[in-house]
Amino acid sequence: MKLPGLLACQLALAGWGMLASSTPPQVSYSGQQQAAISRIGQIQGSGAAATPGTYTIEAIVTATYNGLAPGGFYVQEPAAAADADPATSDALFVVQPGATVRAGDLVRVTGTVLEGPAAPSSGQAVLTEPTVTVISSGNPLPAFTVLPNATFSAAGLERYEGMRVQFSGPLTVTDVYNLQRRGELTLTPGGTLFQPTQFIDPNDNPATGTTSTGTSNLAAIRQYEAANLDRSILLDDGSAASNPQPIPYTDATYRTVRVGSTVTVLRGVLGYGFNQWRVQPLPGPEAPLLTVVRPAVPKFGPLDLKLASFNVLNYFNGNGIGGGFPTSRGAKTVADFARQRSKIIRALVAINADIIGLTEIENDGTGPASAIQDLVNGLNQAAGAEVYAAVNDGGATQQPNNTDQIHCALIYKPAEVRLLGPALVAAVPGVFERPPLAQLFITRRKPRPDTVAVVINHFKSKGSGTGLNADQNDGQGGSNDRRRGQARALVEFINTTVVPAGTRRVLCLGDYNANYEEDPLDILRAAGLVAVTPPTSASYVFKGLTGSLDHCIVTPNLVGFIDVHKWNINSFEPLFQQYDVAGEATDANSPFRSSDHDPVLIGLNFAGIRPANPAQARLFVYPAPTAGNRVYQLLASTGPLTLELGLPQGPPLLHLQGSRALLQAELNRYTAHLAPGIYVVQLRGKGINQTLRVMKE
Repeated sequence: MKLPGLLACQLALAGWGMLASSTPPQVSYSGQQQAAISRIGQIQGSGAAATPGTYTIEAIVTATYNGLAPGGFYVQEPAAAADADPATSDALFVVQPGATVRAGDLVRVTGTVLEGPAAPSSGQAVLTEPTVTVISSGNPLPAFTVLPNATFSAAGLERYEGMRVQFSGPLTVTDVYNLQRRGELTLTPGGTLFQPTQFIDPNDNPATGTTSTGTSNLAAIRQYEAANLDRSILLDDGSAASNPQPIPYTDATYRTVRVGSTVTVLRGVLGYGFNQWRVQPLPGPEAPLLTVVRPAVPKFGPLDLKLASFNVLNYFNGNGIGGGFPTSRGAKTVADFARQRSKIIRALVAINADIIGLTEIENDGTGPASAIQDLVNGLNQAAGAEVYAAVNDGGATQQPNNTDQIHCALIYKPAEVRLLGPALVAAVPGVFERPPLAQLFITRRKPRPDTVAVVINHFKSKGSGTGLNADQNDGQGGSNDRRRGQARALVEFINTTVVPAGTRRVLCLGDYNANYEEDPLDILRAAGLVAVTPPTSASYVFKGLTGSLDHCIVTPNLVGFIDVHKWNINSFEPLFQQYDVAGEATDANSPFRSSDHDPVLIGLNFAGIRPANPAQARLFVYPAPTAGNRVYQLLASTGPLTLELGLPQGPPLLHLQGSRALLQAELNRYTAHLAPGIYVVQLRGKGINQTLRVMKE
């Protein structure tokens, strides 16, 4: 019986451990009086649970897992002996801790079949209190049942319970959270699992609307959540051990498994436990082999300025003179802080941005012992003397209008930009935990300078809230109303403080704690600002779902002059790579898992962006999150076409006329300069009148 919810998990956790002291194995090699043989398919049946009772079966041992709790082995009938009903499973798990049978043994087993929420079943069909007779050894194993990737559904797996299965194609790792703790990875045959609110707006359909209240589209959120669960399966390690060593499936070079890693061929035994379907691995050449690739620093075309935002994971430097540990939010020891500091500096040096917005840095002023000055000192030691300097936000001991222990900060290269006026801190009381910090910069690289304002933000987190700020179960988490207020206040800050200070070109960076289609971003869009990243860009993984809490939001006059990439060095990496978990095993010379959020890299060219790879197709049909990107193709036409492309909110940015072949050939070139994000295409021609959303990557 497959029970949803916490109950089944609690029963399993409580019960599986009870069987560790079960009756010793009963194995007979002598000729005993034979009972009537039952077919496993008839026991399993086509319903949700096997038929309880005492049975004798004959089947092939496919795999032994004495490390499970309870331990035992799987048996499956060969095709010639099975009931030939595709709706019934031909396999069972035999509960026998310390089992000595081997794969390929033909066994006769008499025992009691159970399937229910309590141990030792815990939702899986099991044969308990077995008497086992080995009839012969070295028999061929039953063939793998192929599970087609394209039609995979966890809801349809009951018919394969306990059987040898193989997926028809590669699987993608979507969650690594339990890898160190329980030896488990979450996989999907359909690519990355996204947070629903990356693509679906709880109150707008289509999602390009800018409504920021209501739940009219909540059913679509629920359907997406259910689809994510139905596309997921666990890869187990064949053991119930906590904190297994070595950590299974890790790459030999990097000692990691990343979200997005792939299993080219997955074969194993389909089990069930702790309320989830799971593939138990097979030994030898059929063992799962993962491919792990870490991304290089993203490349840009010619730039006037390079910017970045970086969440520095509670960067607290103690008292600044080697003491003050453990800190209230950051490192607990001097050694841990040294590891954290080294990894963050490695990442920032590799990014090599001219202006960097920082979040989650200690709110202890700008003095020589402050956290921000400590980080600048470390960067200058690594990158060269006086390369970076910190923007003075006006607070010697604490940022103005900030009562939190962390704050937003800006650092920059004085050789590349100079400051125009003082830093600006949002002064509205009672709205922000960590008020936005803005600074106007003037470029130094060209005889004719350019001016741009940079605002670094850190909105309220999703983890808590009461009253209006309680989690409304609409996919947006706790404190969404608080973030909506912060988005409105940010718009006011830009319009009444930042722009009047001397520029109409504004970049808003940072951690908005809101996914791409959530209310705070809708408020910013409704005010005329543009999110210049596509929904498929990622910066954060939570409970196995990929999303983006970190964004680059700009005034629309920058859309043709900006390119944006997210460097996935942190959110896709497992927690056990992080300095405060890895301890002495931390790779302090690596930028990977230097934080839990990924940095956002921004390229600016005030003469217009030229991408590093202009020939690469970057315009895709939207939405298509589950089927993968599909390059946008113009409709077939017998006559000339007119194409207009623009932002969902605003006038057209591009107007083209010509034959279908000409427009299709030139479309990528004409849109290459546009920032990543969502656009609307209007196509007109003989018999054609189409309006379609497209995604630029």
